[in-house]
Amino acid sequence: FQGRRFKANTGDRLDFETDSYVGQVKNCRTLSLRRLEALAMEMERLGSQKSPRKIGAVVVKRSAGSGTETPHLIVLTEGEWLELCGRLPMEEL
Repeated sequence: FQGRRFKANTGDRLDFETDSYVGQVKNCRTLSLRRLEALAMEMERLGSQKSPRKIGAVVVKRSAGSGTETPHLIVLTEGEWLELCGRLPMEEL
């Protein structure tokens, strides 16, 4: 995201912040969908409190063991996705 990175494990809720985004980064073996959902909702809330408003995101990288590459996943709530991309042409307002 090319922004300011906060030191890990400082107790701060944000791991990074840019002009447009705030978020957390998780590098773990497992992360439940329930926990991922809670993190995404928290990032959305924290982003909405910024002025100007920022998109809240969770960046997840699964640790699969030595020598095994895994992709980064960017997780947004539906609300953040719509804020980022706008509504689809066929959607009702």
